Amino acid sequence: MPASRESVSMPILPIKGILFPGAKTKMVIDDSSYKAMISYCIQQDTGLCVCMERRAQESGTTAEAAEPSNIGTSARILQVSEMDNGSLHVELAGISRISLLSYRHGSRYMVGQFKYLPDLDDSVPPPLIDEALALSSEIWSFISPTQARPQIPTEPEALSYWIAAHVPFSVAAQQELLELRTTRTRLSKEVSLVRHLIDRIRSEQIM
Repeated sequence: MPASRESVSMPILPIKGILFPGAKTKMVIDDSSYKAMISYCIQQDTGLCVCMERRAQESGTTAEAAEPSNIGTSARILQVSEMDNGSLHVELAGISRISLLSYRHGSRYMVGQFKYLPDLDDSVPPPLIDEALALSSEIWSFISPTQARPQIPTEPEALSYWIAAHVPFSVAAQQELLELRTTRTRLSKEVSLVRHLIDRIRSEQIM
């Protein structure tokens, strides 16, 4: 993961969900502004920043304006195909967590200044890793019983992002997990959340 403290400039793609480092997402883009952004990124061979879209009341009005969350994920474009109706089918891969320093509205889309935000050093106890792995395997059997269990990463940081991306947490919970600064804290939070989710699923099956 890049660790430079220098800021970088990238276009901002606000979405209603969360893209985590190491994860992939597919989406359909029909807005002309964001189609122009995708074209720019391809032509310039540059990445973009994916941030959760948050809605904020504009000062003095009742209208809502889309704003990017302060913490997001840098991404690269893997594939783009144009659909019959002119929309773009885009596949993105999350690369690194980044912190939004500032942004401006360009002629067609937002552009931001970011710095990379790697996890702070914090040792992760092996028992926590083992429990997170076991719970990941168990929850997968509940949420995707007909699919083969995927290869779950064992490296702690990658594991923490895998859980955040694949377990059906709320978007708010996912954003909170993305913003946590240490892998140990993120895994601990996820273990608690997954335990609760498994207990809820089991209780619903009994009823």
